[in-house]
Amino acid sequence: MSFPPHGVIITAAGTSTRFNGEASHAPRKKEFELLDDRSVLFYATLPFLSIPELKYVVVTYSEGLKEETEMALDNLLYTSEVPLQLVEGGANRQESVLRGLEAIESSGTPIDYLLIHDGARPWVSEGLIISTLATATVFGGAAPALYLHDAIKKVSPEGEIIDHIDRNSLIGIQTPQAFRFPEILQAHLAAKNSNKYYFDDTEIYTDFGLSVGVCAGERVNRKITTMDDMEG
Repeated sequence: MSFPPHGVIITAAGTSTRFNGEASHAPRKKEFELLDDRSVLFYATLPFLSIPELKYVVVTYSEGLKEETEMALDNLLYTSEVPLQLVEGGANRQESVLRGLEAIESSGTPIDYLLIHDGARPWVSEGLIISTLATATVFGGAAPALYLHDAIKKVSPEGEIIDHIDRNSLIGIQTPQAFRFPEILQAHLAAKNSNKYYFDDTEIYTDFGLSVGVCAGERVNRKITTMDDMEG
């Protein structure tokens, strides 16, 4: 394919609440945990740097953890052939992504598309990144998707099954997600002024009348949420 000029935001400004579970007295950032000899964040970032026409990278970080984020990225900060900027995140993921978008806009770097990826997904492949970007050039936005294998149920707050959902029309969405840059920036700015909280960037994009296509996801590209997810 012909690669469009694009940027990347790697989100690593979360609190890792579920990862720490009951061990909140000594919280650990899942993005800083080691896989072999490198951090989760390192492996989540590295594959993007090999994609042609990458122009700018932003990594968001939690307040007070800039130095630790630099350490987690290791030599990527100094060996990357494109600018790699650390941006302090906000109160939630949505705010952090907007700060990253505004940082890229302020840099003046001309890009057509933007990829947004969870810093806690270290097993992302170059092939998946390329597939997602290619799908975005068709629809305007794109995300990798996996069809669901388990039976899907709706439960009450008390834990009782109250409805049975047809899984055939349901998918699970992963990152990276890709969007036309001007449109995702404008959608995020509009979302900021709404009273709605959005769970991911595809929801923001479609809520403002824009299209998102899906490509085949990869089961290995799971997100680290709990300690158990660290096992390869």
